[in-house]
Amino acid sequence: MKSLIKIIFTIFTLSSVLFFSSCEDSSNEIEKELSILEKVLLLESSEWLLKGFEHNTMHTFANGERFTYYGTDHIFFDEAIPGTVDYVIDGSLLTMDFHFGHVYTFEIKVSCDSNIIEFHRDGELNTTLYKRGSNYEECL
Repeated sequence: MKSLIKIIFTIFTLSSVLFFSSCEDSSNEIEKELSILEKVLLLESSEWLLKGFEHNTMHTFANGERFTYYGTDHIFFDEAIPGTVDYVIDGSLLTMDFHFGHVYTFEIKVSCDSNIIEFHRDGELNTTLYKRGSNYEECL
């Protein structure tokens, strides 16, 4: 009788382990939180379309400066407009200097497989950028 109970207990334990461990690996679904440096490198590695103006306003980021490009119907001029916005990493935040005393600090949130970037200021959404050439629309 003891061996029958032992066999049943073993079968129950093994089936429980198999049941709970047979789920698909969900770690692929959870996006790893990027550091501020990784977020800035992401910004600097692509061209970004401004939400609401995707067809005519694009930003690029390089060496502490944000450049703005205008265009028509997703065709942008080769040169940025005069003037840039300076940015620096400030702890875990990004500080942008729009000049003439307008300096703002943003928390950056990345989503949609790094195709959407949101700038939050004081806990409120300020700006959303979409990676140019990506499938960001599938996430909306």
